[in-house]
Amino acid sequence: MAQTSSLVGTQLRPVFKCDSGVITIPATGNTVLATMILQHMIQNLNVSLTPAVHAIDGFLVEVMFHPEGPWVTYTSAITSTPAGLILAASGTLASQAVGTGWFIMDVRGLYGVQVSASGSVDDTTTVRILAGGS
Repeated sequence: MAQTSSLVGTQLRPVFKCDSGVITIPATGNTVLATMILQHMIQNLNVSLTPAVHAIDGFLVEVMFHPEGPWVTYTSAITSTPAGLILAASGTLASQAVGTGWFIMDVRGLYGVQVSASGSVDDTTTVRILAGGS
C-alpha cells in the first residue's frame, strides 16, 4: 500500500492525516516510513508506529523548515522522557518491540516531518505509521 496523506480544512483549523501502509524494512540503514508535508498548517503531530514480526533497532525523525530546504535530523533518541519539540512518547522508540509505540511533536514552524527506521532482522520487519494532527 502506498503512503497516503492529506491536509484538509481551512476555515476553522486544518487537520492532517497520514497512513504509510505496511512497509518491509531491512536491518541496515534507515528506511523512510513516512514523509509528512505539513506546510506550517498544524500545531501538533501525533505519530504511532506499529512494528510487526520483529522489533526495530533504529528510529529517526527529520524535519524540514522550508520547502526548498534539506531534511535535517532532529532526533534519533525519542524516549519516555522527551525534550524539545517532542512533547510525549510511549518509550524508547529506537528499540520499539512488536506492538504500538507513539510520540507527539510540536510542529509549529515546520514545513515537514519525515520518519525512518531500521529493522532488527533483515527484510522481515514490517512497520506501519499512522499520523494525525491539527
